[in-house]
Amino acid sequence: MQPLFLHPRDLDLDAPHLFWATPPDDALTASLASIGQTTPALVFTGEGRPVLAAGARRAAVLRTLRGRTLCAVAVEPQDMEPELAALPEPLRLGAVYLASNLGRAVTDAMAVAAARYFVAAGGPEAYETLAAPRLFPDGDRRGALVSRWLALPPALDALLEAGHVPLGAAGALAALSAATLDALWPLLTAVRWSRANLGNALTWLSEAARLAGEAPEATLGRSGALDLPGRGLSPNDLAAGVLAALRRARYPATTTLEARFAALSRTVTPKGSKARLSPSQGFEADAVIVTATAKSPAELARIAADIAAMAAAPDLPRLLRVAHEDDPA
Repeated sequence: MQPLFLHPRDLDLDAPHLFWATPPDDALTASLASIGQTTPALVFTGEGRPVLAAGARRAAVLRTLRGRTLCAVAVEPQDMEPELAALPEPLRLGAVYLASNLGRAVTDAMAVAAARYFVAAGGPEAYETLAAPRLFPDGDRRGALVSRWLALPPALDALLEAGHVPLGAAGALAALSAATLDALWPLLTAVRWSRANLGNALTWLSEAARLAGEAPEATLGRSGALDLPGRGLSPNDLAAGVLAALRRARYPATTTLEARFAALSRTVTPKGSKARLSPSQGFEADAVIVTATAKSPAELARIAADIAAMAAAPDLPRLLRVAHEDDPA
């Protein structure tokens, strides 16, 4: 390997193979300013100017320090394994960049960024053979999830990086049409989705649309979910509201009964009572379930008195037969 001293402004710090390059932080800037460069960058030499293979953050800092050069080591074909040296330059650059970042914690978004580079440079096989083994240990299921994610529009990568959409939702999102994905975009950007919540939301939306005989984007539009992001709700309330709206679209009868039961139970239950009323499973029986937790005999006595008051409440008969009541009020 040949040592070189290069002016950092002569190097392309935005080259596609530097897919994990980020702006330098204050600690690196201070270190290079006071101590100097302790680890050389890697470059490929050839026709034209050297190509930076690793060390973009160091080069970016040194650009701002007057009179500083970048110490680099030139990686020559004879220094590499024959299989690596024989690769086309874009794939060789990507493989060396991954190797130079060995041991770095790889987030889902970083794995997707690397995968997109290798697929663009050499197709899916390049990702499977060159990138995936360097990104994931054997048996890590993220490799397959990244493969699924690559079927999604690249615009979703920013939502993955920001934590709005999980990698595990790749399959569910890939099953959506472009029109449905566009319609969902305001909700994908407004809510920090867990895999379970997003899976429920998409299932309810697709099933409601199928039952209604319409496109999912039409169901989404009339569900009211798209009106929620602009209401200033907290993140948790917004997520809960969107899920409730989509669940109502899928189960209108059940959610109507649940709302009716909740309203009636408030009139039956004494204020501050620790006794809670819930309906039978699926409202299949004309019954209520009473649950309570007592930590002392006195507390149990108060709960018993509350239950007796519930039994005498005028609205209890309506609550017991809530599934048969025509009036939703």
